[in-house]
Amino acid sequence: MGSQKPKIAQRAAATADLPTTWSRRDLFRGSGLLLAAIGGSQILSGCDGGDTAGGGGGADDTLTLRLMKDIETLDPAFLTSGDEDAVLICVAQNLVTYRAGSDEPVNDLAEEITSSDDGLTHEFTLREGVRFHGGYGEVTAEDVKYSFERIAGLTKPDIESTYKGDWKTLEEVEVTGKYTGVIKLSEPFAPLFHTTLPGNAGAVISKAAAEELGDDFATNPIGSGPFEFVRWERGRSVLVRRFDNWQDWAPDWAGEPQWREIEFRPISDDNSADIAVETGDLDIGQVAYSSTKRFKSDDAFEVTTQPTLDYAWIGFNVTHPKLSDVRVRRAIRQALDVESMLAAAFDGETRRAHALISPDMPIGHWEDAPRHQPDQQAAKQQLDQAGGGFDMEFGIRDEPGSDAIAEIAQQNLAPIGINVSIKKYPGDQLHEQVKSLQMFYESFSNQADPSWATVWFTSDQVGDWNFMSWSNKEFDRLHDEALVELDEDKRHEMYIEMQELMDEEAVAHWVMYRTNHYAHSSDLEPSLITQRYAKYRAWTFTA
Repeated sequence: MGSQKPKIAQRAAATADLPTTWSRRDLFRGSGLLLAAIGGSQILSGCDGGDTAGGGGGADDTLTLRLMKDIETLDPAFLTSGDEDAVLICVAQNLVTYRAGSDEPVNDLAEEITSSDDGLTHEFTLREGVRFHGGYGEVTAEDVKYSFERIAGLTKPDIESTYKGDWKTLEEVEVTGKYTGVIKLSEPFAPLFHTTLPGNAGAVISKAAAEELGDDFATNPIGSGPFEFVRWERGRSVLVRRFDNWQDWAPDWAGEPQWREIEFRPISDDNSADIAVETGDLDIGQVAYSSTKRFKSDDAFEVTTQPTLDYAWIGFNVTHPKLSDVRVRRAIRQALDVESMLAAAFDGETRRAHALISPDMPIGHWEDAPRHQPDQQAAKQQLDQAGGGFDMEFGIRDEPGSDAIAEIAQQNLAPIGINVSIKKYPGDQLHEQVKSLQMFYESFSNQADPSWATVWFTSDQVGDWNFMSWSNKEFDRLHDEALVELDEDKRHEMYIEMQELMDEEAVAHWVMYRTNHYAHSSDLEPSLITQRYAKYRAWTFTA
């Protein structure tokens, strides 16, 4: 393969080009555009070899963690997984962020933020003297304006960010001084301080770097975080290194990072990851559900358990001729034995889901959601009334538990007359084939506002992330209204109504709310932030 590398992240005198970035869908197409942009290179370097981050770390000051999958991009506008966010949270900062163990955001880059009573304006003052990596200078209000408006689609050209909806009501960010500005909204936006500002959509990047690097920014991010990007070796590791002098301008809540370097290693196979933790090749890693009890019983390890807001479900493409009749979908739902799936796929180490929104979400959990239990006799009667059995494909991707879930669904549906063939889609092909899917198993990560769950099932997402191809105008209306409703009790009721609509039309059978289990040595203390896509902040781990 070629050896071409993107530009090293140092400030250049050349005139900056306007940013050119991929859409999330294009980025997922076998990573073809990404590979073309980097000339097929296996190693993408940022500040490796430079002196801005100091010398390399030794074994004692390097933290090594597992990624569940390899990264594709570190551009906050196009993140595709929590693994990417785990790297980004080391590299970039936000105006506000979540601390481990707290549901309330704290100031990060912001010295102060003041919101108007009507929720339409939010004045911020930055901490002075914060520096970007790679010699790109000080963080200013212009960088905040660029970072937010770029994702919102207000810069030219519109990059069509996946997270455009996180800034749905943004009119502009007005710069009122070098370190001051005003976030101006056309309508109040309820998730602003829950998910937008403290999440990846609120990450502040260097305007100069993004314009200069163009496509290369996706694999050479420039932020102001405590660690700077060093290199990405495809399929093997992502390395970040502590940014010298960061502690001089760090926020009050942040202690000094213990680690000189943090290495993230993508290991998709659970058995390989378990071995890597046991042999010490990894300091910490998310382990297989079937291995959790074994690690718990070993005095050399501890297991940190993290209930998350993430969810998984068996979905039905309602536009497919075989599944367009709601009676068919209800019959399938009635035949499926989710408890057996959880036992076989996750060894009982996760939680059953009965609706979209987790009980750990601050609002929106449907406590009285129907507890659908398997009844094959009733399911067969309902299917017969709808025309009887047929052959059907069950699509899965390579993720923990998917094989067992598909096999049990296959066994559950055979007695009622549905002959299921299981098809495993490599990479992101399940998403690429979204329009032709029939029945499938999928899981999504989530953040600390229910809108982050409902948005993917709106009509705007049909053909993209709405895998069920389900379009319901009432659902769309409620989603949009809940975004601008500041009364939390009213928002709660809106999200209940949305889940009731999904249940009535039997577009999904909810399986579980994901529980993560991290095995590590007993002297390592992880730092978990369930509210964020990443689920943890690696640079605040201690030993």
